[in-house]
Amino acid sequence: MNERIALWRWYLGTVLLGGALGLGIIGLASADGVSGYTGEEDEDRWEEDYDDGRQSGLSGTPGAGRELYRAECSACHLAYPAGLLPRRSWQALMSGLDNHFGENAELLPDDSDRISNYLLANAADTQSRVTRRFLRGLTSDETPLRVTDTPFFKRQHREIPDRRVTGNPEVGGFSQCQACHGDAAQRGVFDEDTVVIPGYGRWDD
Repeated sequence: MNERIALWRWYLGTVLLGGALGLGIIGLASADGVSGYTGEEDEDRWEEDYDDGRQSGLSGTPGAGRELYRAECSACHLAYPAGLLPRRSWQALMSGLDNHFGENAELLPDDSDRISNYLLANAADTQSRVTRRFLRGLTSDETPLRVTDTPFFKRQHREIPDRRVTGNPEVGGFSQCQACHGDAAQRGVFDEDTVVIPGYGRWDD
């Protein structure tokens, strides 16, 4: 009898221990999933959120600041939607216009202030849940000055061969969003289903 009781105790203890270990592993996996990219499922959720919100929030709220920003910055390149970079990035960019990637892009003080206020008010870390997800992978001490340097951008373009973009004279580089996304890029719409790469046609991943 004592041997049978001991056997049942051993069996019950084994089952309980196995269950506890299993729950612990699930808990660790869940916690890891909250911290950032951990697999295809989380990546799909991120991209679904991006697709759901791509037509709102990226360019920020309408107003004189936005129109001034577009008018001044689109003279040389795409006026990238404010929601693609954090506040600290826009602050760094606006404070260094005297040497803006090798060019002097200084503005009149009033114009600079209005554009800065617009960008800071609509940056990725001050907007919706969708735009905040664009910051995933960035640490607090990282201040990207180029949209193309963000983990979000790199993941969205990871399947596109360099030869079709940087090696394509009709595009010139990944920073030339309008080359493949068309006029919609100016509105903050980057729908992968409508991408047309010059010289290659519609992109199908």
